[in-house]
Amino acid sequence: MKTLLIALAAAFVLPQAERPPYKTAYRVVNAHHHWINPDEDAVRAQIEVMDALGIAAAVNLDAGRSDGTLPRWIELERKFPGRFVNFAKFAQKDFERVREPGFFDDLVRELERAAKMGIRGVKIWKDLGMTIQDGPGRLLKLDDPRLDPFWTRCGELGLPVLIHAADPKDYWEPVTYNSALYGARTDEAQLHRIPGMPRWEELIGQRDHVVRKHPRTVFIGAHFASMTFDLQGLAERLDRFPNFHVECAARQRILGRLNPKAVRDFFVKYQDRILFGSDGGVLLGRRRSTSPNILVYPVDDADWPAIDPKDVDAVRRWKDGQPRFYGRYFEYFETDRLDLVDPFGSESGWDRLSGVKLPPDVLEKFYHANAERLIPGLAPPK
Repeated sequence: MKTLLIALAAAFVLPQAERPPYKTAYRVVNAHHHWINPDEDAVRAQIEVMDALGIAAAVNLDAGRSDGTLPRWIELERKFPGRFVNFAKFAQKDFERVREPGFFDDLVRELERAAKMGIRGVKIWKDLGMTIQDGPGRLLKLDDPRLDPFWTRCGELGLPVLIHAADPKDYWEPVTYNSALYGARTDEAQLHRIPGMPRWEELIGQRDHVVRKHPRTVFIGAHFASMTFDLQGLAERLDRFPNFHVECAARQRILGRLNPKAVRDFFVKYQDRILFGSDGGVLLGRRRSTSPNILVYPVDDADWPAIDPKDVDAVRRWKDGQPRFYGRYFEYFETDRLDLVDPFGSESGWDRLSGVKLPPDVLEKFYHANAERLIPGLAPPK
C-alpha cells in the first residue's frame, strides 16, 4: 500500500520528462507521419513501435511518384495490410518542369497513374505558393487556375488532399521569447523573411480559394491549417467550407499556450472535423534541390534520408524515444495537467503546456474515427 501511494504521488509531482511515458487506451490512427524509406526492415520497425503504443494504422505522406518509390510503397502496404496507407506527395521535385508546355496536364496524368497503383490520398507541401517559381521572380500560387483540373481530379478519384499551406503567422514576425519560433530552427525563421515571400494572409487566402472552388474534394489542413493561434478564424473556415478538415501535428507547442477551455470547446464543437497526427518520422541529414525553378527551402522533410534500419543501435535509440514522443501528445489531449511539454522537446526551456482533457467520445473521433471516415483504407475490418 505504501509503495502504491508513493507511486501515485510521484505521478502528480514528477516533471513530465521524468515520469514514465503516458499511455493511451484508445485506438489511434496517425494521419500525419513520415515513413521516408521504402525498406521492409524500416517498415517493420515502425510497426513494432505502433504495436507497442496502440497505434492501429498510419498515413505515409512520402510515397513518391509512380516512376519512383511508389511501386515499392504499394507493395509494402499490401505486405502489411491495414497498418498504413500511402499518400502521393507533390512537392518541389514534381514542379521542376513547371515552365514546360503540357506540365499541368502531365501533373493530372501522374495523379491518375498513382491512383491506379493504389494511393489513398495526396500530400501538398508548403513550397507550393511559397518557393516554387513559375518564372523569374514569379511564384506559382496555390489557386493558379491551371491547377484546377488537378484539384478537381483528386475529388473525382476520391483522394483526400492533406494540404500544408503557409506556417504559423508569427513565423513572418520578429522572433521573441514568446513566439512560436522561440528555440526552433533558425533557418525556418530566416526563410519567411526572404525577399518576395508572400504574406501569411495571402497564402491562407490562396488555400481558402482552392477549398471554396472545389467543394467535392476533401481537404485536410495540415498543422491546424496554420491557424492554431486563431481558433476563431479557423472555426469560420470550418463553418464556411464543409469539405475542409484539419489535423493537429506539430502544433502542440502553440495549442498549449491557449486557454485550455477554449481549446476543449473548439474540439467539442468540431469533433467531426479534426484528425490526430504526429509529424513523426526518422529524419537525419538533408540535401537541397538544384532546380532553377525552385528557391532553396532548407527544411524539406521529404529529402531527409532515414536511419539505416540495419544500424541496430540507431534503431534502438529511435524506438526508445517513441513512447515519450507519442505519450506527450496523449497526455495533453487526455489530462488537465499544467506541466506538460511539447512532443518535439521544449523541456530545456521555460515553456509548459496545459492539458485539455477531451471527453471520451471526442477522443474516439479525433484519434481514429474521423480519419477512418475520410481516408480510404484506414477503417478496421468489420
